Parts: sequence; structure tokens; C-alpha cells
Amino acid sequence: MNRMTPHRQPYRRSLERACAALLLWSLFWPAMVLAAGPASPAEDWTPSHDGQWLHQRSTGLVWQRCLLGMRWNGRDCAGEPLWVDHQHASALARERSQLDGLPWRLPYLRELQQLTHVGTAMRPAVLPESTQGWVWTASIPIEVRAANPFNYGNVMNRVTGQSVTEMKFLHAWVVNTATGESRSDVLKRTPMYVRLVRKVDEP
Repeated sequence: MNRMTPHRQPYRRSLERACAALLLWSLFWPAMVLAAGPASPAEDWTPSHDGQWLHQRSTGLVWQRCLLGMRWNGRDCAGEPLWVDHQHASALARERSQLDGLPWRLPYLRELQQLTHVGTAMRPAVLPESTQGWVWTASIPIEVRAANPFNYGNVMNRVTGQSVTEMKFLHAWVVNTATGESRSDVLKRTPMYVRLVRKVDEP
């Protein structure tokens, strides 16, 4: 008969208690997580004292609450939004940066796309309906196409690979903040809305 020696019995009891505690924790931990739930979308956004801009904690970005040409009146963005081409939009961002002494700029594609993912309950407060529409980004489209090694231009530029990458400098990405749709085929001379952004840790 296989009997456990006396000095091994306390070790076994300790191991059994540890396993039981681990089993209980594995049962209760999921319930605790579900009860806590995700952070409230409202907690991710902090408005400035005058309500003109919003700090998004999850990204570390500070967004102007209204499109350029509009101003927050305590309930909504009032005024007429500017409808300008990309060159003018970039110039307005530089002017605003100099005026405020803060590095305001056009948002990049991914930054503006995530802004459209605001929850439905928070959307009227963060993105009033009056500010939604097609907005310029600072992102330039990049196109990868097949390269013909026998093309005269490719021969002169010593392009020998199967593909070539081109930046489409005449175009820029735009995002519809109402739907989340994005497009890369918009010419920079096309008028669009302007929404500025900066990093929270920048002066």
C-alpha cells in the first residue's frame, strides 16, 4: 500500500489549498471584470474651460471642437464653417498655430478616422451635427503599381522591380466625420471642411 510519509502531508494540504484558491479566483475574476465594465466614453473626453476644444485621453490628442469658421456657444457650434482647398487649409492651420502659440495642424488620416468612432450617446456633445462632413487630412495618398521594366522612363530611372511606389501629391485623404468614410482620390484644389488637432503634451 502506497502511504504518504508524514513530512509530505503538510505540503500536500498547502498545495490543495492553493489550487482551491486559484480555482475560486478563476471563477470570480471574469464576473468582476464584467461588473466593472469598460470605461465610460464620457470619461475619455475633457472639454476646455470655454468649451472650444476637447482633450481625448485615450489618444493624447486635443481637438478643436468646431470646424474652422465656427465657435462653440455652450450648446452647439455656431457660425459658417470654412470651405477651402487643401493649400488654404494648411495655411489656416499655420495661422491659427501662430495666433494661439500652440502647434495646431491638420489631422492625419488615422487620427481623423478614430474621431468618427465616438459612441452614439457622446456624438452630439463631442461632434455636433453642425460640424460633420468631409474634412481635410494631412495624409497624402500612396499608390503602389506594377512597373514595366521596358518602359523608357523606368529604364532611365533604373526601375527594375515588379512594382513602384508613387506619392500622389495632387491629392490628399479626406474623411467624412458623419459616416467614417474616407477617400484618397480628392484633388487638393477641391474645397473641404477644416478641423485642427494637436498633441496634449505639446506647448
